[in-house]
Amino acid sequence: MTSGSFLRMKGKVLVFSTLGIILGFICGISGSVVVSKQLECEYFDLTKCREKGECETTTQTCEEVDIDKKSHCYVVWQQVFDNSTGKTNHTIQMKGCFTQNAACNQTECVDYSYNLKNNMSFCCCQGDFCNREHKWVPTQPKPQDGDEFDINLQDAHDNTYIIITLVVAFMVITGIAGIGYYILRRRSKQTHFNVVPTIEPDVTSSLPCLALSNITPIEVKAHGRFGTVWRGQMKADEVAVKIFPQQDKQSWQTEQDIFKLPRMRHPNILEFIGAEKRVQNSKTDFWLITVYHNRGSLCDYLKAYTVTWPELCKIAESMARGLMHLHEEIPATKSDQLKPAIAHRDFKSKNVLLKHDLTACIADFGLALIFQPGKPCGDTHGQVGTRRYMAPEVLEGAINFTRDAFLRIDVYACGLVLWELVSRCSAHGGPVPEYTLPFETELGPHPTLDEMQENVVMKKLRPRISNQWRTHPGLSAMCDTMEECWDHDAEARLSSSCVMERVSQHTKYQTTQLLIESNTDSADNA
Repeated sequence: MTSGSFLRMKGKVLVFSTLGIILGFICGISGSVVVSKQLECEYFDLTKCREKGECETTTQTCEEVDIDKKSHCYVVWQQVFDNSTGKTNHTIQMKGCFTQNAACNQTECVDYSYNLKNNMSFCCCQGDFCNREHKWVPTQPKPQDGDEFDINLQDAHDNTYIIITLVVAFMVITGIAGIGYYILRRRSKQTHFNVVPTIEPDVTSSLPCLALSNITPIEVKAHGRFGTVWRGQMKADEVAVKIFPQQDKQSWQTEQDIFKLPRMRHPNILEFIGAEKRVQNSKTDFWLITVYHNRGSLCDYLKAYTVTWPELCKIAESMARGLMHLHEEIPATKSDQLKPAIAHRDFKSKNVLLKHDLTACIADFGLALIFQPGKPCGDTHGQVGTRRYMAPEVLEGAINFTRDAFLRIDVYACGLVLWELVSRCSAHGGPVPEYTLPFETELGPHPTLDEMQENVVMKKLRPRISNQWRTHPGLSAMCDTMEECWDHDAEARLSSSCVMERVSQHTKYQTTQLLIESNTDSADNA
């Protein structure tokens, strides 16, 4: 047998062995999956880049199919000589995972082919991200005679092209097989980071994560305590994407736990869409996806606009309803699970979002506490939240670690937010001052903990209530409510349900007052 015939036979053996590997991969889906350390490779597809604009190099985790069939990384690239610069440019066509045996057991991704068809190169290697770098080191074969030399070159070209063709076929089949593998994982009830399971099957549960990988962050909207909030695009819909860094993973998990509790879907609680772990270039972020509200936070809105009495009533009542639902423990029924009471612990105007119609919804549950009936609060730190919104007992470090004590802390902060609303209301007819945060006039924009303790705890300081507000019956009633919310004695404060009832009564003032004014005018004319 000549060496040319031997190489051609070797090429055929390579084709059949590689096809065997692909078929083995597909068959392995229906069988048992061997759990082992998963290889990670750089991933890139020039076709997707041109068609869909997905041009970033990302990370692909290789699924091990069998102990004897190890995964490797590969690169396919094209080399084009540029006459103007005298240099050879490398255009990467594809990168990713590749299943092979001994042929890829090199730690560097190197193509040793002497001549290339269409200037295409292929290399594969073993080890995490070994395909990050690639190179072409042509090795000239040793001819036994003139004719055999040409045959050897041709066969080497054919073998390289066979491998490139098989890589493309392998990627297509892997995609199909991946769907089957995903379904099997779902059936075996194993957790997958890209899927957020529902707590209960009815419509009151948090929605599962749907096609989150298609979300594109567009614009930074806010920087919070634990992460950055982006406006993003998911298909035709705008969404809010809160991105937590690795060190704030626990807050990301806490927010999920809150959103996925039974019966948490409520018009005045921010609507949850899903959550996802993102790994890119060895960096791990944690995404929380919710409905996007373009009016932003109540704090930002009050900075830019004043509010009328009807607008104040709509915002205040919907905000109070959201807080009441959060605090409320709803007993289990035959069809619904128990909804536990929840303390927000960082209630403030920044964490109240406004919908397009100016109804409010409560957001940001990174510090929230869940109170399961009959269970203790657990090991928690009492002095958390935003300093200027901290209740006196929090500033003093004298919290009674009970459910009601934590709920009263939220009510204190709610009183301060009501003050912010009233301070920007034009209903009294006088000039409306520029927006300020609670205690900003008295203590400045960045009060220290010592300053807050001295003034709020020792001096019992509260934000100033203007005499002008007392000239409007509705605003005056709202001022009474806020004072009962921020009472120094925690046990004397209103409950969130009482706040909601009070505020809803205040909203009726507008209709009553108009009726009185109308009747008075009619009597005067008579």
